[in-house]
Amino acid sequence: MMGDEGESFDYNPTLYVAVGRNVKEGKSLLEWAVKSFEGRKICLLHVHHPTILVSLLNGRLSESKFKKSAINTCEEIDRLKNQKLLNQYLLFLLQMGIQADKVLIEMNNTEKGILKLISHHRIGDLVMGAAADTFLTKKFSETKTNKALIVCQQAPLSCHIWFVCKGDLICSRPEGGGSSLTSTKTLSFPLNGYGSTLKHDNVENIVANSENVCFEHLSRSMEMSDSPLDSTTTAESGSSSPSFEKGKLGEHLPCSSSSNSLDFMYHQNEASDIQERLEHTLKDVEKWNQKLFEESLNRWRAEEDAFDAVRKAEAAESQYKEEMNRRQEIEEVSTSLKQEIQTMKNHHDQSLKELRLIRDHIPELENELNKARSLEKELENKILQAVNLLITFKGTRDKLRIEYHSANRKVNKLMNLANEDPMGISNTQVFGVSFSDIIEATQGLNPCHRIGDGRSGSVFKGVLFHAKVAIKMLPSSGSQSDSEFKYEVEVLSRVRHPNLVALIGACPESRSLVYEYIENSSLEDYLSAPAKSRALLWQTRIRIAIEICSVLVFLSANQGCNVHGNLKPSKILFDRNFFCKISDFGIFNLMSRNDNPFTCNNDPEIIAYMDPEILESGILTTETDVYAFGIILLRLLTGRPASTVVRDVKCALERGHLNAILDLSAGDWPLELAKKLANLSLRCCETNGLDRPDLSSEIWVVLEPLKDLCHQSQSTSTSPGSSSRSQQKIPSHFVCPIFQEVMTDPCIAADGFTYEADAIKGWFGSGHKTSPMTNLKLENCDLLPNYALYYAIQEWQQRHT
Repeated sequence: MMGDEGESFDYNPTLYVAVGRNVKEGKSLLEWAVKSFEGRKICLLHVHHPTILVSLLNGRLSESKFKKSAINTCEEIDRLKNQKLLNQYLLFLLQMGIQADKVLIEMNNTEKGILKLISHHRIGDLVMGAAADTFLTKKFSETKTNKALIVCQQAPLSCHIWFVCKGDLICSRPEGGGSSLTSTKTLSFPLNGYGSTLKHDNVENIVANSENVCFEHLSRSMEMSDSPLDSTTTAESGSSSPSFEKGKLGEHLPCSSSSNSLDFMYHQNEASDIQERLEHTLKDVEKWNQKLFEESLNRWRAEEDAFDAVRKAEAAESQYKEEMNRRQEIEEVSTSLKQEIQTMKNHHDQSLKELRLIRDHIPELENELNKARSLEKELENKILQAVNLLITFKGTRDKLRIEYHSANRKVNKLMNLANEDPMGISNTQVFGVSFSDIIEATQGLNPCHRIGDGRSGSVFKGVLFHAKVAIKMLPSSGSQSDSEFKYEVEVLSRVRHPNLVALIGACPESRSLVYEYIENSSLEDYLSAPAKSRALLWQTRIRIAIEICSVLVFLSANQGCNVHGNLKPSKILFDRNFFCKISDFGIFNLMSRNDNPFTCNNDPEIIAYMDPEILESGILTTETDVYAFGIILLRLLTGRPASTVVRDVKCALERGHLNAILDLSAGDWPLELAKKLANLSLRCCETNGLDRPDLSSEIWVVLEPLKDLCHQSQSTSTSPGSSSRSQQKIPSHFVCPIFQEVMTDPCIAADGFTYEADAIKGWFGSGHKTSPMTNLKLENCDLLPNYALYYAIQEWQQRHT
């Protein structure tokens, strides 16, 4: 129960004005409040009554029986109407220069809504409308509403309420005044001041007495009533829907100062009759509401049935149209098929006519076919003859091409010899050896002295003129004459490099070549040996690659014989100081050129070093040596067989696991350097010779800066061999590349190499302007003493004396 006498709350200075649906009455009420309470903040108070349809939907029916969209639409229309009503009041106040707020509640009972807002917002001052005779005459019992009386009785005592009718104040309930009322008769002139009115004293006394009697009678009637006059029916449509309340209108029994007990009993009976009539009326209203609900329900059902019938009719119509379309399509397909059948019949007849004509022409066609077959055989024979002739022409062309290149090389060699030695070749260091000397040196070609054997001949170890030599016996099937053999030997003897095995002499009679004897084994032996004692450190392997590359660069710059042609690890030997010595240089120039010498070997480990282009053409080029050098460099990195090393390195680089295939016996490879060398090697092994790098401008540029790295590691790493002699090996950078002896006066030339002063001066004195190591032209012939190397040689000699 709201508005108990003991309830109190904080004072709210805002003046609240209760307005309803009657806009004219509401504006009159607002006009009175603005004039009477000038300067006060005004807030509109409104209790919204939902429409009957919305109340029925939310209170009586579940949403499953009606469409949810219909309920939402009704609620939205009702809300917009209420919003429009309040906007009229706000606009009216704005025209008077006042900006007001608003509070509202949705409830079916107006007085309960007002009492709930008073309690919720702690309203201290309230202005609301009331009939002029509500508190004064007996007509109050006959009025349609008792909202003002209920609010006056049940509102909190702390709320001061002014009741206004048609712009005039009819009474007010002061703050804390209980049930006592102050009634005034408002004159025609307006009110002035805060809540002030003009009063007549006589009227005031009479009203006061009548009010006291009135409230006493009302109290007795409420106590004597067995059941309350208010009955409440509530149905919840949702969490946000307000309760729908219906209550009986309260009564005000008229009274006067001269009333007695008979009058009281009379009025009590009259009130009972009124109550019974109200109950009958409410029951009738309830019945009408029930009938209205049933009629609405039936109407909705009828509409749903109508909608279903319309939908079924539309579906049937659509199905009928589809059936007609399908029938029309079938008729069209049938017509098309008939036309196609007729066309096929026509084609059939035409085909029969053509078949008859063809049968008539079969004998003629058979004769023509026999003639064509005989002509085909003749053409086949002619094609075979042309192919054989083409093969013969290609063989002749290849032979002529080989002879042309051979003649071209001979011309170049003769021109070089004429330019370098106009007096002939009498000053050459190559000397002639007789066959008897060969027999004596090898003890009758004793098999015990044979140290090598291959397609290019057999190699014997022997002693000739008190010196160890290696004698290579070439095959006797050569097509060269003795003069041609001597000429090729003279040309080869003029190519001198510190890393080439020196050619000492030759025997034209037995087609034999005499070389200097190299004590240590070949690179193939070290790469294939599983023993750790013969392992090569990675610094030594890089030095070997540099020395091989310097020989190839030197040969490529030579105008005469500039291709090795048979480069592989078995041809790379090591001397007593573990320097590289490449053997069999130019050996193919001394062999028969009738056939391609590179296509007669099926060993995959040997074929792996051969350029794919040379297997087809048989012509040696500089790119041939580049390809073989790439395979050798990959083997130095990984130690793997030549037949699979290219594939293995490519897979490792693609997967980023190069370190997994590096030769562990070489020590810890610098990974970045290993990747750089591996990529360079793969470029050298390209199938197309044009895609391979150039020796001097690309390969040598990468390898030459690594010489210092090899020299630095030489002092800590020794050449492979027994541990007892490792300390007695001469560091390779102490030895002159020309004299092959420890230098006593080292000097640096313009090519960056260090030589013995007498050796390099003798080289320049003989008219050479090129490097002894690379055969490239030098910028100058200036020499700089290498004092650092000189002191290192002196210190090393003192430790080993």
